[in-house]
Formats: sequence, structure tokens, C-alpha cells
Amino acid sequence: MEEHDDFIIDVSRRNFVKGAGALAAGLGLAGFSSVGAYAAPMAPKKGGTLKVGIVGGTDDIIDAQYLFKLADVLRLNIGWEGLMNFDNKFQPSTEHGLAESVEVKSLSKYVIKMKKGIEFHNGKTMNMNDVIFSWQRLVDPKLPGTKGLGQYLSPAGLKKIDANTFEMNLLQPNADWLTSISQYANTIVPVGYTRNGPQVGTGPFKLKSFTPGVESTHVRHANYWDSGKPYLDGVRVINFSSTDALVNALLAGQIHAAVGVPAALVPVVKKNKKMKVIETSAGKIAPIVLPIDEAPFNDKRVRQALRMIIDRKKIIKQALSGRGTVANDDFSPLDANYNANGYVAKQDVPRALALLKAAGYSKSNPLKFTLWTGSDNFPEVAKSFAEQVNSLSGGVAKVEVGIPSDYWDTKYMAKNVGAYTTYWNPKPYLVQAGQMLDVYDETHLAPKGSNNPYRKWYEQALAERNPAKRRALVKKMQAYHNVNGGYIVPFFLNVIDAHSTKVQGLEQRPASLNLDTFGMHFKRVWLA
Repeated sequence: MEEHDDFIIDVSRRNFVKGAGALAAGLGLAGFSSVGAYAAPMAPKKGGTLKVGIVGGTDDIIDAQYLFKLADVLRLNIGWEGLMNFDNKFQPSTEHGLAESVEVKSLSKYVIKMKKGIEFHNGKTMNMNDVIFSWQRLVDPKLPGTKGLGQYLSPAGLKKIDANTFEMNLLQPNADWLTSISQYANTIVPVGYTRNGPQVGTGPFKLKSFTPGVESTHVRHANYWDSGKPYLDGVRVINFSSTDALVNALLAGQIHAAVGVPAALVPVVKKNKKMKVIETSAGKIAPIVLPIDEAPFNDKRVRQALRMIIDRKKIIKQALSGRGTVANDDFSPLDANYNANGYVAKQDVPRALALLKAAGYSKSNPLKFTLWTGSDNFPEVAKSFAEQVNSLSGGVAKVEVGIPSDYWDTKYMAKNVGAYTTYWNPKPYLVQAGQMLDVYDETHLAPKGSNNPYRKWYEQALAERNPAKRRALVKKMQAYHNVNGGYIVPFFLNVIDAHSTKVQGLEQRPASLNLDTFGMHFKRVWLA
């Protein structure tokens, strides 16, 4: 699951990353369609405080490198920055990052030169000790959430070369390492940083106050390194208990922007001429998780039957008000190797019922399970799925939906909990596969150290620079996953936000995070 969040990469001449361009071209990552300018062509205006609304609660946190909910992601992006970022084509770039350049010596050695004169919010100038400390914290096995990066980089693999340069020596080759570097949570913090200590970063706004479940206030970083930015005096993040309350506040003018507008409320927002809707699709998914080693899902016939019985277009219509596209139980649609095996998930109710019968289920002995979800985790998807399974199976399957208030603490990835839902922001195929295998092992498909072919092909693909050979390995992975995996991915959903027409500087483009990736830390956003 992500936000628990996180493409090797062709980098433009303007944002050249030494050695990476040729490597990216060889790997053949997909490009994006042209990006349309979203903001009006007016000169940016200085001043004002942007009020951003988001659904959150008393369990919200602020941590520069770790997060749990979208509200945490939003606050992280306001105050902290990483070595690299994603450009308008979703490619890693140093333009908005703290790195000056990244030289790819090999798939296991990366040399990174930092920009000079970067100042933290407390007035301290960033130095190499801070950079090394930050990445040691990101891969420290003693800290939670470090498993993903830690399998490729250990604290000992970080080596200072000079006052502005350091080296990353990976534990194993990783052709997607630039993508990992560019993930929004891999930020730079000062030496000694902790979650409970002073919240100090390098971003365009520094934290002034934070009351979990209520709001946080952030003020302009006067000595921010990107000359002339930010335009705003500050950002105020306001929590709401529900999406209805969030949208009502937007329409009433109490906030300038709303993060995460429900698809069903888009027509209401669009009726207001003082509002704009940003709707993008880069491949966000909200899968149904069937742990393959837990009954009844340890029977492959059950998993296949549940895939076949549903009408995916109907789920999109019911759960997303039509604002999504059909997926084939796979992910990463913007990856050059997406659906390399050409698999299409087709509804086949008779075949699904035959599989359930073969697995021993009938009206007198129905397949029964609860599908767990959270109120903030697209519960409409779970409801639509259960409704279809119950109706189309004719009583051979009976699915209930559970929506406990403590879902993320008690049900998500809990042992023997059964089926549940999750969500993931868009990533390239191998990055996503790695997260699903080793960071949030939701389906238990191919544990590390196993002889599972999916893992074998994954590790081979990571170390493969030849695009044709790499694609062949990914194709094998996809084919295996379609037959043996534990995810049902019915659709790619659109990320939807809305804002007042007073808000300028945002773009309509594919983005992994809301509000045009929060306006690149909101540094290019301004109020007309």
C-alpha cells in the first residue's frame, strides 16, 4: 500500500543527469503525452496564504521521511526535498532536487554531486554530513519503513568523496535506482533529525505549528535556494473529517483547494464557475488483496473465479462514477513494458462458477468471506465488488464488507485476516513489483529467499540493461502474476482535486500525487 508510498529514466538536456540519459534510453521507458499548461499565462503574484483542505484525523503525523496517510504526504511535501524529483514527463530530474548531478558509474554505483548553498529552515547550511545522515536514516534497519531501500543500500554503502559529492554503492544492481532516489519521501534532513524533534527541512515553507486532526501552518522559507520562490507567504493545511465537509468548505470559499475530491461530487464542483477540477490518471490502483497462502484464497481456482465473475466497467461506473479506466489485474500502465504479455481480463461468469464448483463450493456450501476496507480507502469499490459476486454467483459465494474505523491498525496486512483492499500510487512496473514483494507483502506471492519464478525474474530484470531482454523478463512476470497472483486490479482510477480559480501555477499533467504533486512543494503556486 502506498502512500506508504513511491521510472529509469531519460533526462532532458536541460536537466541532464550525467550517465543516466544513455542508460534510460537503453531501458526504453515509456514517454508521456504532451503536458498542457493549466495556469493562466500571467505573471506570478507574491504574497498570501494558501488554504488547503484534506481529510485527516488525530493520527496524522509529520515526519520528513516516513508517512502513513495522504495528509502526511501533503505536509511532508511542503517542507522537505530530495536529491531528485520528477519532471513534467514523469522522468527523474535534478531541476527541482537538491542534487546538482547524478553520475551512473554502473547499475550498482552512483556518484551524486549536491547543489551548493542550500540552507535549512533553522539557518544551517546543508553539508555532506546531513546528506549521508539522511540516507543512513532511510536505510537504517532499526527504523520502520526502510525495508524497500534497505535491500539495495546499507548505511555502509554511503561514502563521502568531497565537500559536495558522495557515492552510493548498492548491495545489488538496480536499473531503477534513479526512480527510487526521486521518490518524494527520500528527503534530506539535518544531522540528528527525529520525528519528535524540531521539524527542519530545506523546502520552500517551514513548519510554524501543527495540531493533529486540526491543522498545520507553514511559513515562507526566506532563504530558499530556488531564487524568487516561493511566491506565497505561507500554506495552511486544514483537516476535515469527511469528503463531504471538505467539498462544502471549498464551495463556501473557506479553503482555496481540496485534496481528494470524490468522483461523485465532481459534477457539483464543476457547476461552480469559480472552481476548477484537476483530474489526472497516471495509473493509481485500488486492488482487492487475496493472500495466496491463506484459506480460501490458497486455492488458485477461487482467486481466478473472483477475477472472472466481476464486470470491471460496472465497478468503475458504480464506485468511481465512471472516472477510471479498465485494468487487467496488472499495474504501471505508463511503463514501456505494461501488459507485455497482452493479457485481457474478461468477465466469464459460467467459467467462474465452474471453478468454484471444482473448488468444492455450492449453494449448500458457499464460499464465504469478509472483504475488509477503510472509510478512506475507496469503500465503494469493496461494496460494488461484493454486490456483483453475491448477485452473479447465485448464492455460491457470499461476500460481506467490513469497514472498521481502525482498519489500518487491525485489518490491513493482519495475519489470517482474509481479503482486504489497498491502494498504490503509480510507479514503473519493477519498482511497483519490488514494493509489493518486499515492502508491503500483501499477497505473499514470492517471499525473499524463495525459489518462486516471479522473484527470480524480478531480480534478473533489475540487473538487465538490454531493453529487449528486460521486457522478456517482465513479460514472464506479468504472465505468472495474472495466473497465480493475489491481486484483483479492476481499474486505474483518476486522481481528482479541485481549487478556486484564484489558485494559479498548477498544471494538468500525469502526476503520482494530488494537486499536480502539490505544486512542486507549492513553490510555484500563487494567488491571483
